[in-house]
Amino acid sequence: MNDNALALIEKLKKSGKTISVAESLTGGLLAQELTAIAGASEVFKGSITAYLDEVKIGILKIDSELIKKHSSISAQVAESMAVNICQIMNSDIGLATTGVAGPEPSAGFAPGTVFVAVATKDHKIWHRLVLVGDRQAIREQSVNEVLKLALSQVV
Repeated sequence: MNDNALALIEKLKKSGKTISVAESLTGGLLAQELTAIAGASEVFKGSITAYLDEVKIGILKIDSELIKKHSSISAQVAESMAVNICQIMNSDIGLATTGVAGPEPSAGFAPGTVFVAVATKDHKIWHRLVLVGDRQAIREQSVNEVLKLALSQVV
């Protein structure tokens, strides 16, 4: 069990807020960690795993021009994913992950280049991460980092 996921779920329950996630490089791992917590259904609304740009554009409603200008591996896209998942799921908080898990570079970014974002109706924050390890380690670190960021934002 992920301690950060447990702490976030408990904090959300106490605050009466809901959460949804939009994932790319983590491929559902973030949603898996959150829903592994008993009682997560009280606060977790759902997730979209948008691995391809066409899904980011079509389902998550990310502006295609934003992706063309910055690439899908960017702070701008991570932030937009977090904002849009809140709107799509009608949740209080949205989390997003995008980046390169590897082992090969993508869109000119090295493996371990990751952007995570947290959005509420009033606030948006993102972090750029430079992570090391194999593909699975990068994915797991990404989940932990976005959970820690979310914990710092939930009141």
